[in-house]
Amino acid sequence: METRKRNNVLSSVTTGALGLALISLAACNSGETTTATPAPGGSAGNANALVFVNNTGDKTLSSVALKGDSGNAVVNTIDAAEFENAALGDMQVSKEDWIFVNLAAANKVATIDPLTAATPVHEANLVTGTRPVHLYRDRNDGEVIWIMNDGDNAAGTTTPGDDLINCAASGGGSVTVVHNSHLGPGGSPPTVLGTTCVLADGHKVAAFAENKRVFVSSETGGEIAVLDGDETSTNYRKMIARIDLCKSAKETTPCNDESATPITTAFTPNASAPHGIRWSTLTKKVYSIQEGYGEIAEIDPATLAITKTFDLAGTPYTSYGISPDGKYLLLRGETTAPQATKLGVIDLSAATPAIANLAIPELDGTSPGAFKFAPNSGRFYILAGNGATATKKDRLFAFDWTTVAPPALTLLREIPLVSTGGHGFDVLAEGAGEAKYLAVSNAAPANSLTIINATDHQEKQTVPVGANPGGVMVFDSGAAAAGNQASN
Repeated sequence: METRKRNNVLSSVTTGALGLALISLAACNSGETTTATPAPGGSAGNANALVFVNNTGDKTLSSVALKGDSGNAVVNTIDAAEFENAALGDMQVSKEDWIFVNLAAANKVATIDPLTAATPVHEANLVTGTRPVHLYRDRNDGEVIWIMNDGDNAAGTTTPGDDLINCAASGGGSVTVVHNSHLGPGGSPPTVLGTTCVLADGHKVAAFAENKRVFVSSETGGEIAVLDGDETSTNYRKMIARIDLCKSAKETTPCNDESATPITTAFTPNASAPHGIRWSTLTKKVYSIQEGYGEIAEIDPATLAITKTFDLAGTPYTSYGISPDGKYLLLRGETTAPQATKLGVIDLSAATPAIANLAIPELDGTSPGAFKFAPNSGRFYILAGNGATATKKDRLFAFDWTTVAPPALTLLREIPLVSTGGHGFDVLAEGAGEAKYLAVSNAAPANSLTIINATDHQEKQTVPVGANPGGVMVFDSGAAAAGNQASN
């Protein structure tokens, strides 16, 4: 692995005995269990990359030192009590290396410092809105984290999708914004800037346009809220517009476009069901998939007009992603007779972008799993899901994305995984965004993490972790600031 960049961290890294004493005190007070030798120099995250593992069986968070082909080991495990015994959700890292973990049942987000002590330290749980599910780092200011609050989902509730903490009067879910500065001298811990009610129910996802507008879709409401993401604006974090995704031709009852409705008045829900939104660095447009309508809309972030629509009718595709260079929309779906994962692309650089299918016989027998791109768009990885009808499971497929030319895409290796109940994965990228290692979780009964070299795609080491590991996130100090994180 190449020489790592060092960030300025708390002076305890270089202040000798007193510094080490402070580090030890921090670790003892953090509610964690240390199972490996503390990192040299007193900074776990500066000694090497780390893999954070969500142990769903006991609601703990393990960190594993990612050193290379060998020598990988658990650094520590943060106890469930630190997370108020709530199940751990999405994880994200800020430009300044703070780590955030959603705690949906506690209506909070946990903050973790991976740098200033010998082991990662849980710092605080910050109040968000009701049931935070997804969270995102602002692409225009990496010190800002946007948290999507999906709202109440209790059985039999009269307020489904409402943020009961912040939006009881207006109804609908919300978005909480957290700001953080650098770790070390002069830095300040993450703080909540505020929560914005968006008047719409349902699962929420977000995309960040170059003009500093934040697009937040609500699945049940069938709309996209547009928030001002410019920190210098008097409207910062406020909802400044909404896009009604309703199409009468797709509804059983005709509907009207309510985009011009006053910003304080809720829209009439529709059946479009937006569930996926991306920003293209190539076209400078926003793309939203409406699962209820089976289509993808291209949106101009300046005018908020829908400029193109890609109809998925007659295809197997139900979800999508985007390559980091913004050139391709990656389409994913499945067939059941015969069972297979199906992939396709839309080349956004084409004069007339259109759906093109990829022919990958190695995916026959699989059900669709999670996928990610290396930051330089050079590699594409997809897991085989463990669906009930799948005949091929416990696989990770590595492709050379530079060869994509429908229907062709070069498979580098079909990587066999530990036979278990499911897997999650992430990618360590360094240099100019090249994939270096893959970290794959193996659920119960394996309860382990497998490290795979991204050059030869061979499994190098399997590390025991906590109970029933699920989601994983690779942390590499400075990677977020450099844009060196895998994405989908």
